[in-house]
Amino acid sequence: MNYRTPSATRPLTTDRDYPLAFGAGGGTIARRMAMTDETPMPTIRAARPWAVCLLAAAGAAAAAGCGGEQGSSRNPRATEAVQAEIVSKWHKRLDELPAVKLVLISPNNESIANEFSWAFVIHYALAHGRRVNMEWRDVGGGGTGIVRYLRNVYEHTKAVPKTAEIDVIWGGGQVEFPKLASEGLLTPMDLPAETLAAIPARFGGLEMRDANNLWCGSTVSGFGFIYNRQLVERAGLTPPKTWDDLAGPGCFGLICLADPTQSSSAAMAYEMIVQSEPTWPEGWAKLLGVLGNAKRFVDSAGAAANGPAMGEAPIATCIDFYGAIRVAEAPDMLAYVSPKGQTTFTPDSIAILKNPPNPELAQSFVDFVLSAKGQALWALKVGDPEGPVRNALGRTPIRTDVFSLYAGRFSPWTVNPYESGNEMKIDTEMLKVRFGVLRNLVKAAAVDNLQYIQAARRKLIETNFEAWRLAEFNRLPDNVATREAVAQVAKQLRDQTQAENLAGQWQRFFRDKYQKVLTTETQRD
Repeated sequence: MNYRTPSATRPLTTDRDYPLAFGAGGGTIARRMAMTDETPMPTIRAARPWAVCLLAAAGAAAAAGCGGEQGSSRNPRATEAVQAEIVSKWHKRLDELPAVKLVLISPNNESIANEFSWAFVIHYALAHGRRVNMEWRDVGGGGTGIVRYLRNVYEHTKAVPKTAEIDVIWGGGQVEFPKLASEGLLTPMDLPAETLAAIPARFGGLEMRDANNLWCGSTVSGFGFIYNRQLVERAGLTPPKTWDDLAGPGCFGLICLADPTQSSSAAMAYEMIVQSEPTWPEGWAKLLGVLGNAKRFVDSAGAAANGPAMGEAPIATCIDFYGAIRVAEAPDMLAYVSPKGQTTFTPDSIAILKNPPNPELAQSFVDFVLSAKGQALWALKVGDPEGPVRNALGRTPIRTDVFSLYAGRFSPWTVNPYESGNEMKIDTEMLKVRFGVLRNLVKAAAVDNLQYIQAARRKLIETNFEAWRLAEFNRLPDNVATREAVAQVAKQLRDQTQAENLAGQWQRFFRDKYQKVLTTETQRD
């Protein structure tokens, strides 16, 4: 069983770097690796209390120094002033308070785990006179892997009542939580009225929280692009602001994109581009313009976002917090754009699992995360009295009220989804049907045919987008040319053999039509 450690060769904070454990004076914060779904019950490697492996500046390796006695490493929020407040109320210092344990499972990165843990440990100590030891379970992978793991644990546990011995699941996107709720693996939360009033039930056509309080969004994610200011200027471009700009001829060969079959966030960004147009053919044509401007494809959205940061490509599409993290590290070099009115905001949720070991503590943590103070932690700058201590988190609060309560204090790249003109209402039914189809279609059209789509796109630019060439370039395969046809193909993709056959057909289709675009008018006739 191995603990993942940060690479010393990466120049930027990565999205999932997991040092062994992070300590908090008066409250352990440990990341522990659980077994995969091949093992019925989680196997936990005992983490040494108070261990600390602090991340150095971007690009540096994690510093050594794990181990030590209780209280040897400090919660950076446990200042002498805070300790004095705790002593005044409870007559003990933080590390002398009785201990309670909260177990969480989450794909959230280490910065999020640390900043919320440090803040919650102090909050709970002041409110309840108890020291919380935070244990973060890691099963590898993202939300999908966590759901698979939890299903397996609940199915095979011999405990009565059935329990995963985990209190809270936090993060992993909008799809997983409704699945867990429908399978009876979540516990209803007792959310305060003011929290429910501040978090809309729906926004942009998407559910932000469960009607029965089985899950609730804790932050939202938007989709846009990051660009390198110097490289964009060198290319002679006006800084891009919309998806249409990325589809323009000036961006040819300048965009780093992720393979949507390897990255769900990349797939969602491509869906946003399609849905920014009124019809499926028009949306596909815009997306194909962006794909044709690709410099290269990589296997993850994080790797794509690194392109502008590394100077390897001027522009890259990405989910908002990937962009925000990188902009925070190099604000003079990089900028992130959320295309106004051209992206939806999807919830990243939190829930209490079925039969949690400590339900009251779990509810307290949920309440803290969803409170105005907890929400502000997502977007406040490092150094703000209520903000993160070491790392800006680069996420967007889901509460509507915090944008006015903390006006002027959030990081400059923070987008207020509820500001006029920012909401994009998407066709959620079409999204459900088309999502898998679009991923495979993009792979066939561009990822597997990159040199052909680049050549065809170049020809279009050189010929000033001759009508017949453009029509041929934008033409969809007949079996996905309409919404009804897309729905039928979505069913076929569930069968592995049919999916492989479709992939081969589409690859040949796109290659053939790109070659037609490259012909002269005479050859075409």
